[in-house]
Amino acid sequence: MSVENPGSKHPAHLLFADGIAIFTGGMAGTWARWVLDSCTLSISKSYFGWVAITFGVILANLMGAFLLGYFKTRANRKGTRLHRLGTRIKLGITTGFLGAFTTFSAFGIAAVSGDNTPLNSDFWVLNGKFYFAATLALILLVVGVVCAGVGYRLAIKDTPEGNAKSGRGQVRA
Repeated sequence: MSVENPGSKHPAHLLFADGIAIFTGGMAGTWARWVLDSCTLSISKSYFGWVAITFGVILANLMGAFLLGYFKTRANRKGTRLHRLGTRIKLGITTGFLGAFTTFSAFGIAAVSGDNTPLNSDFWVLNGKFYFAATLALILLVVGVVCAGVGYRLAIKDTPEGNAKSGRGQVRA
């Protein structure tokens, strides 16, 4: 029984190139997230004063889920412009850009700390409102999955006939 080395199919220079694509996309996604947070900070202070989480965190995660569902579906369907993109560009956009843009850890830290970042007694429990933070996380997770599904469905409607492949190479109708 031989165990195959997962790196043997991808030489080091290809893994390095994939890493550079993900790194570059991640830098752009992080910058886009910062811009979105900066632009929505006044909305957060005006309308979300009752909660420590910012509007930008919610918006980034829901937009990112939708965009990831849409982009991955379009990129995996033959006959689309996105399908013709190289693997590294797709990795840069999905894992890099959208991964950095939609970090759930940003939601977590915003939910428990808000503007208060030092590690103090209020840090972990949203000033004693842990259940509220956990409920908000579950709602955001469910709505995020719905947004990804909507992106997937819209991408299927927008694409020419052809099969979509999932991330594992399985053909979907």
